[in-house]
Amino acid sequence: MIEFRTGVEVGQRYVIHSHVGTGGFASVWRASDKQLNRDVAIKRLLRKGFGSPDGEADAIREAQKSARLVHPNIVQVYDIVHLSSPPEPPESLIVMEFVDGRSLHQILREKAMRSEVFPLDQGISLLRDILAGVAYAHSSNICHRDLTPLNILLSSAGSPKIADFGIARVLQESNSPGVAQTSTHGGTGNPIFMSPEQARGEQADFLSDLFMVGIVGYLLITGRHPFAHSSGLFEIPELIQNPEYLPDVPRPPSSLTAVQQRNYREYAAVVVRMLQRERASRFGSARDAILALEAVQPFVECPQCGERLRERDRFCSSCGLRLDSRPEEGENGGSETGGESPEDPNTLVERGFQLTREQHWEQAVGIYRRAIEQAPGLQRAYWYLGFALNHLGRFEEAVDALNCGVGLPTSNPEHTSQFLYALAFAYMNLKRYPEALQHVEKALVLQPRSSRTIFLRARINTELGRNPEALRDANEVLRLNPEHAGAIRLVQVLGGSPDLRS
Repeated sequence: MIEFRTGVEVGQRYVIHSHVGTGGFASVWRASDKQLNRDVAIKRLLRKGFGSPDGEADAIREAQKSARLVHPNIVQVYDIVHLSSPPEPPESLIVMEFVDGRSLHQILREKAMRSEVFPLDQGISLLRDILAGVAYAHSSNICHRDLTPLNILLSSAGSPKIADFGIARVLQESNSPGVAQTSTHGGTGNPIFMSPEQARGEQADFLSDLFMVGIVGYLLITGRHPFAHSSGLFEIPELIQNPEYLPDVPRPPSSLTAVQQRNYREYAAVVVRMLQRERASRFGSARDAILALEAVQPFVECPQCGERLRERDRFCSSCGLRLDSRPEEGENGGSETGGESPEDPNTLVERGFQLTREQHWEQAVGIYRRAIEQAPGLQRAYWYLGFALNHLGRFEEAVDALNCGVGLPTSNPEHTSQFLYALAFAYMNLKRYPEALQHVEKALVLQPRSSRTIFLRARINTELGRNPEALRDANEVLRLNPEHAGAIRLVQVLGGSPDLRS
């Protein structure tokens, strides 16, 4: 077996730097990828962590399945390296995205020792991002089965990234002699985060993942485990399995304003619904849970620039678009057909926009595609379509739609800037950071004082490990908009202090 130490090269490509840690089934090492000039994490599977000879091979197969998950809130699997050093048996390494941060478990423990919890907006933002990662995995038919704070890493910019999709199933099956791949046992690596059905030995599914995210959400807003009894007389797994025990409904701290307390109660209701014992009583999907969180403070995203606005706003505070107006004929590229029939492309685009305001995003996508079929030169239909696809996390499709639209002629440079921003957003979520940075820089040439575009560049810079540049951008955003919550949080995470000097 090859000895891992600083400077050792494996697979003729990866150079070991340092040992990160060791868990139940693997040790993790930080390394550099010579070909792509980036840091990676190498997971070296421990044979003692698997109860059968096939366990390691199953883990590799699960990692190969997970490699197709490309999402900003999921730790990406890059490569599988097979090593052979006779007479030792061959082994395989999983090469993954390196997250320069700590686990949510570590951060929650530190806060608990200081009797602190996450600020409400930050806790809910983390919960929403975790749900977004889970929803994306579920859309690819991949279930996690072991969602705990230990498997959620926070990047240096504070973004959550979920690790180890599929490993829980492998561990359970490889430690159950005679149990085949079609086992109906749920299994998890941590019994205090099991769903009730997993604790009963039933098969884990997407709604089991949702229950586990509910436990994480409860921890985020209260600092406590929902099944930890205040008396200390009960074990957590015991109460998870007890059908008569119901977690306390979180109560808002008295230090919050009346509006904040109302929001807290509504967010808590969303978390409690995820924790229902019966699957049928939970949300139908992680996407439904996200919509419920967003409904607490209703908002609309401007279809022209993507700015988040209050639902009652009539005008976009960023680009000035009137939100309750009928789109003008020929706006943003013009139409190739006339008239006001129900199938008129402009009417279709307007109908799609109204559907997005009502959160019917999938229906809106279909409407926009119909508009494009009828008027291939209708530029704003491509913009609305790309915007909706970005919202749904279908980033590859968004790139295709936006690239079709950005090449159409326009007399308004703001329209081009909006396309470039949306493309940069999609590329960032696909982890194609150089392309994202290239497009965001082009957008800033056209609109140099756009706070949302500068903030997007800050986020891209954090992903590229360029924290000084990210801090500079975040402070620039605050000079333009001193109340920008995302920029304030990013400055705090990066260890700076807001610089509001003009």
